[in-house]
Amino acid sequence: MKKNIVALAVLAASGAAFAQVTITGSYIAGYEADTNKMVYGPTVVANATSKNAVQDSSGFGVDTSVINFTAKEDLGGGLSVTAVMGFDGLNRGGVGGGDSYVNLAGGFGALKLSTARGADYLSGGVSGVGGVGMDNKLFTALAASDAIAYTSPAFGAFKLTVAHEEPAITQVDRSTSQVGIGAGAAGSNDAYGASDYQRRNTYTVGYSEGALAGNLAYRTYDQTGTPTKASDYNYMVRGAAAYDFGVAKVGFGFDQRKYVVDGGRLDTLVAVNVPFGAFSLGANYGSRVVSGKTAGNGTQVGYSLVAAYALSKRTSVSANFASWDGANESTTVNWGARSTYSSLLLAHSF
Repeated sequence: MKKNIVALAVLAASGAAFAQVTITGSYIAGYEADTNKMVYGPTVVANATSKNAVQDSSGFGVDTSVINFTAKEDLGGGLSVTAVMGFDGLNRGGVGGGDSYVNLAGGFGALKLSTARGADYLSGGVSGVGGVGMDNKLFTALAASDAIAYTSPAFGAFKLTVAHEEPAITQVDRSTSQVGIGAGAAGSNDAYGASDYQRRNTYTVGYSEGALAGNLAYRTYDQTGTPTKASDYNYMVRGAAAYDFGVAKVGFGFDQRKYVVDGGRLDTLVAVNVPFGAFSLGANYGSRVVSGKTAGNGTQVGYSLVAAYALSKRTSVSANFASWDGANESTTVNWGARSTYSSLLLAHSF
């Protein structure tokens, strides 16, 4: 059940004003075991004693812990504003920033300003009905972004979204990241002006009608004129769809990107989820194909499986497994290095 509290929202000269704040979140804990290939190509990395060395790890602990504070206000005249402040990674080691945004909505559509890591487009979006996320496994690890986006009113079953994002270069560069107000300017004289920092504009058409949902998007990148990394992008085209047959839900998606230097990359995913009352089975199967480059071409595949049982609307237990070819987007890649993930988790949302 969602918890409501009365929180102090605004202090004014005339006194204090109060707003209703909703607190929601989730806590997932259990056991995880991983087998990770430590080496890509001929290079031996830290903690590896030989080419294709394997590092195994396992243990009990927190998988996910998130808390969100949501405040809504009716501005009158058909306008409303929603603000969400999120925290994640709540554990004994500290608290990390979570996805947060402010959204202004009305007859004109919606304007959203956010800072978020979000979810993987293929395995965490419309097409990812199968369960276990494939980001930082088969697909690229997620990085935080500052963004501003406009979503139009619905035209029948369609909506149009235009978004500008200023992302961090990597997933973990918090201390030196350009995410934050006043940061992220492009240009050769800027600290983040190197061509591996690419701002992006995305144009998306979304569809939702009955059992069918989907979207199609086109993205452009800046800083493409003088590249220094073979993994810099020129443009991206992607799409995803899902259909609920009742007895099963299926999804499909693709993400195709053109590199600035040479070649391109195509990610695809097919997924299915089959419910049996409180019990459900899900599966994802994906691939990544890099082609047309001077080095590092190849095909990387992976899959994930999940069996979940809902103890209630807010509590569930799940067994999860994933296996994928380890690879990166450098010029020296070992496409055959195989890694696995398995977990048994108890999840509760509030």
